[in-house]
Amino acid sequence: MASSILSSACSCVDFRSWRKLSSRMLECGVSGKGRNPIFTNDFEIGKKLYLGMDFGTSGARYSLIDGDGNIHAEGKREYPLYMKEEKMDWIQSWKDTLFLLLDDVPVSLRKVVASIAIDGTSATTIIIDSRSEEPLSRAFLYNESCPDSLPLVKSIAPAKHTVCSGSSTLCKLVSWWNSYPSSKESAVLLHQADWLLWLLHGKLGVSDYNNALKVGYDPEMDSYPPWLLSQPYSHLLPSVHDPGTKIGCMKEDIRTQFGYPKDCLICTGTTDSIAAFLAARATQPGKAVCFVYLFVMI
Repeated sequence: MASSILSSACSCVDFRSWRKLSSRMLECGVSGKGRNPIFTNDFEIGKKLYLGMDFGTSGARYSLIDGDGNIHAEGKREYPLYMKEEKMDWIQSWKDTLFLLLDDVPVSLRKVVASIAIDGTSATTIIIDSRSEEPLSRAFLYNESCPDSLPLVKSIAPAKHTVCSGSSTLCKLVSWWNSYPSSKESAVLLHQADWLLWLLHGKLGVSDYNNALKVGYDPEMDSYPPWLLSQPYSHLLPSVHDPGTKIGCMKEDIRTQFGYPKDCLICTGTTDSIAAFLAARATQPGKAVCFVYLFVMI
């Protein structure tokens, strides 16, 4: 899936925390090396490479491909387990994993990486203060349900809309909105992939239409619907672009830290399920992807 996201793409980071990362990883029992990296030197001079990352439920992986889809390097990481106030600190874990994967890419190939895109789990939600660039709450995971906000969401959305589920991004937003005690005027909603990409390009409040579906975005209208824009929390909604849209170049501090080229572009991402569909290469009418779930009864 990490390589498939690139087919659509063909806050100031505190690096003091990066310097401390190795010791934190050792404390958590996580290896400082990527798991089972694959690397080939079979590379034509002058060719560009494209870096895709797939952030899943228990870990993340990267794949480095050329314009023909050939893989030149790949690797994966399990998420380090950090605790904060007796709960899993997913935000710090994802951030550290992102930088570990950037560092796992072979040094000799980083200088020819033309663009980067990331997919994340659908409906995993992070709310950021646009002024401090710090999270305003813990992350809401993809499978987390907010039944307290579901009746309100159902009262404003069309019947059977994708947001009419307790685990939708909109239900998570409404739940946070109704429970957060402080000012919300500078808050911004980001999906997991949006937030990770923001760490690389620095432009807050950017998403793609696949990630934005579960917050209520209408791809046929190519906009948020009026029933959503009329809500008091609509200012939190990110701007929406096509997956693979070029947002900007990699931030200079990250680029120089890891040795990526000055013109390395950061592109909007997608969800993990869409990335899986692209990876199946069902590109012709009549082809389909079948997801099979196996339940073992004990």
